[in-house]
Amino acid sequence: MSTEGQRHAAELARLEARKKELDDALMRLARDEAEALEVAELAQQVQQLENEVEAARVATNMEKTMTDPNNIKKAAADNRQKAEAELDKLAKSVQRDGETFEKAYFRALETDMGKAIMQARDDAQELERGGITSMDVVEAHKKLVDG
Repeated sequence: MSTEGQRHAAELARLEARKKELDDALMRLARDEAEALEVAELAQQVQQLENEVEAARVATNMEKTMTDPNNIKKAAADNRQKAEAELDKLAKSVQRDGETFEKAYFRALETDMGKAIMQARDDAQELERGGITSMDVVEAHKKLVDG
């Protein structure tokens, strides 16, 4: 074989070796990509499970909190106080120049917002005392109607 032919043969061997290196690298990349996708999918599943565990933990704590009468009374007292503060703010927002706070308060109670806040306050007060709330009345009415 001539020197020219040997040189072409050597170049061909070098190119074939380089092609094999590139094919191997491409296969490794494909495996790495598949593994990366699998890892990402597993990470997403782990995150979803962690979210479900946290939601279950919150629900369990909420159940414990809401079945303890002391917690219910405390939450109801907090809600009643917040509603009363909202009624005061509403009265101040509708108070006219020269008008007493009491008159503005009674006027505020006649608004839809005032009625809704008052209902929330009354329900909170009833929960605090262990009484019957408007929700209890609605539920009882529904049971009667549905028979």
